[in-house]
Parts: sequence; structure tokens; C-alpha cells
Amino acid sequence: MAVSGVFASDQNIVANRVGDFASSLLQVNPTGSAPMFALTAGMESQEAQDTIVNWFEEVKLTGRKQITSVNGDGDSTDFDVSDVSDYIVGTVLLNETTSEYVLVTAISGSTMTVTRGIGGSTQTTMTTSHFFQRIGVGFEEGSALPTAVVNLGDVRFNVTQIFRNSWNITGTAKAIKFHTGNQAAKNRADCAFFHAEDIERSLMWGKKHIGSLNSKPFRLMDGLTVQGTNHGAQITSQSTNVQWADLVGHFKNIFEKNIKGKPNERIAFCGNSVLQVVGEIAALDGTQNVQPGQTDFGMQVTKLITPFGNISLMTHPLMNENAIWTKNLYTFHPGAIRVRWLRRTNIEGYDKDGQRVSGVDADQGVYTSELSVQLMAAQTAGHYTGIDTAAAAS
Repeated sequence: MAVSGVFASDQNIVANRVGDFASSLLQVNPTGSAPMFALTAGMESQEAQDTIVNWFEEVKLTGRKQITSVNGDGDSTDFDVSDVSDYIVGTVLLNETTSEYVLVTAISGSTMTVTRGIGGSTQTTMTTSHFFQRIGVGFEEGSALPTAVVNLGDVRFNVTQIFRNSWNITGTAKAIKFHTGNQAAKNRADCAFFHAEDIERSLMWGKKHIGSLNSKPFRLMDGLTVQGTNHGAQITSQSTNVQWADLVGHFKNIFEKNIKGKPNERIAFCGNSVLQVVGEIAALDGTQNVQPGQTDFGMQVTKLITPFGNISLMTHPLMNENAIWTKNLYTFHPGAIRVRWLRRTNIEGYDKDGQRVSGVDADQGVYTSELSVQLMAAQTAGHYTGIDTAAAAS
């Protein structure tokens, strides 16, 4: 039960007053309902200078390009590829399907001209289903200065969000003795709990919005899951008959990318349904790749051991209050998350020295925070949704 507004003397649990016959307090809360927010205390953070947070992100240029157009028949020397911007004259390419090597001799717009069948490879008909793989570059003696290539990267942005939670208690309610202790202190503690949980929900599932409210600027930030979806996280959706190979295949794609200078490690959050399925898979396969009861990042986790890296898996209490979220698995690189603080949490109280606001007969206070969050290198993250039932390896 929640009490909204000023906490009055008749709004506590029945029989909680000392003058009553009995006392009881049962507060049912998920244990540690803000694990991501807690973990960010040990991650990199940075002060924000504005309500709009910008950052630049460079993604490694891939050497693999699909042929999008063959200008002529399959024996043509002119091709368009999915992105020619990082190819220069002198680039050596391999057709993955036919094993033919070619040398780029000219580039005009999106079209490149090549010399076919170099290195004694066999010239074979090429189609738009084929991919070129970059092998390197080669130049003749006394060659001219080659064309320079710069990786400009992309601009990302998020906005800061204001979080506010207040507490209060009437002077009468504060004066009454309760078996459960200082009610004013409890109300402050509840306020802190709600504040952290609101930040946690937005960190995980927030959706960016810029507008106005009460004729004042109003902003909501993109959370980590939305940023991952929008910027290249590995997305897998499967409901029934999830096998260990399915999980490993998902994690394989996540571990293929890492952040320069950071350990290639991952943390993952899930609901109890996912944890149950993971346990059932381990039982069905007799695998030792699932190790429950481990401690990592100061929290109780389940370790998933894969050929590509280990995942520290922990249940997220808030995901268990939702029938959809409890079946989801969100994986992140700890080095890819950065909280941007415009205003760190400030606590204002109006009960010290008997002060009151506008003569109101109540003690009150408010927690205020303004922050945003960055998910960098989203390709190192993953979302596996709808995990419902387990299956043995086929």
C-alpha cells in the first residue's frame, strides 16, 4: 500500500501505534531493485555540461562488402558494393564465394573498376549474392601518394532527465510513537528507495522525448535497451525450445566486438523465467557451463561459460513484475556504459531547526537528480527476448 501526499497520523498500518494492542510491519520489496544503478557506481561517469549529451563513436570499418551491382555481365570489371568509401585504388579483394582475387584500379562514385583473376586465381562469374573480403593493399614501385581514408564515426546524443521524489509527515504523525521506530526516518528511507528505483527503470527502459510540460522544458532519456536496439545490439527472439547452442550463438555475436583497452567481459540481466530456462538447459544437457552462486561485481550472479567469454548473469527484480520482461535477457559490456550527471543527487529537507514551508504543519523533503546515460559500442550488447521453455541439445 502506498500513501500519496502528506503522511498523516491515521495513515499508518493498523495497530502500529505504541498505544495500540499489537504492532506489525511487513514491507515486501524486491531485494536490490536497482542493480544497474548500483553497478554504475563502479563504472565510468562524467559530468554533463548541458541538457543534451553528445558523444562520438567510431565503429571499426568492415573489410567485407556485398556486391550490389554488376555493371555488365558476370565477367565485368565494374562493380558497385554496399560501401566503397574505405576502398582505394590498390585495394586487393577476395570473392568469398568463388575464391577469385581482384585488384581495384579505379573508383568513380560508388563504382569500382578492378583487374580480375590476379595471383593466378580463376576468373568466375560474379553476382549480387557474392561478397568481397578486403585482403590488403598493394602498390607499384615509385607509386604516387595513395588516397587517404579517415574514419569519421557517428554522433550519438541523449538528453538529461530530472528525477524528483518527495517525503513528508505531519507534525502529529511525527510526534506519535510507533513500534516500528521513527516514522519520519522511514518515510525518508522510502523516498530514497523510490528515487533509486525510478532512475533504474529509466536507465534500463527509458524512451527519449523532448517537449514541454506545464509550459516548461521537459525531457526523458533513452535507456540502455532502447539505445542498444537503435544502434546495433545483437537482437535474438525465440520463445520455445531454447537450447544451449542458441544461447552460445547469441553470445558469439556479442563477443565478436570489444572496446579498445577494455576487458572483453559482459554482464547480463534477466527475469526468473530466463534463469529457470538456463537451469533446465543445464540439467537436460548435464553441462557444467552454468555455475550458480558466484560473486561478481559485489553481487550474487550465475556464471555462463561459453567458448567466447563468460557472462555474469543476475536476475533483475523489476523484470519479474512484468510477464514479458521476465522472459528477456539483456547483455551489456560494463565498459560501454557511462552515466552523465548534470546534477548529482541532492537531498533537501525542511524539518531541521523546526523550520516549515509556508507554515505547513509537516516535515518534508525532496530527492532531486538530473542525469543521462550513454551506451557506447552497442554492438557489444545484446537482447535475447521471449525465452520461455528449454530443450535438450539435438
